[in-house]
Amino acid sequence: MNELGSWTNLDNDAVRNFSGLAKYTIQFNKPSGEAASYLLNLGKVNETAEVLLNGKWIATLIGPSYTTLIPATALQSTNKLEIVVANLMANRIAYMDRNSMAWKIFYNTNMPARKAENLKDGLFSAAHWKPLPSGLSGPVSLTPLK
Repeated sequence: MNELGSWTNLDNDAVRNFSGLAKYTIQFNKPSGEAASYLLNLGKVNETAEVLLNGKWIATLIGPSYTTLIPATALQSTNKLEIVVANLMANRIAYMDRNSMAWKIFYNTNMPARKAENLKDGLFSAAHWKPLPSGLSGPVSLTPLK
């Protein structure tokens, strides 16, 4: 993707039905000026994000705020920022229910539906769910802090 946004907006059924991880990567030069640290703000994330800078783990963010501090000493003249985003399992579950694939494999239990619209043959079904937004939508910013 060249622009940030939900991968479920892409014209690709496999992507809309996907639940898992996606990695966003960008290279950037160290900002000019003096700062003790920088505030990295990922903006909108669906659902969790792991932040790596130059191959080193910085933070795992689970919201509601997707921000973390980056010490100025962690920045090099050229930097590689990686954001690994994990979405929810809902999109894959809906796909599996639409295609009658077994995923509710439990011993001695049923999955009752809490809402009537999720009821099929007396049990829970997500077959009618629309894809939930997934991925990094941003905007992403790096703000110097004194």
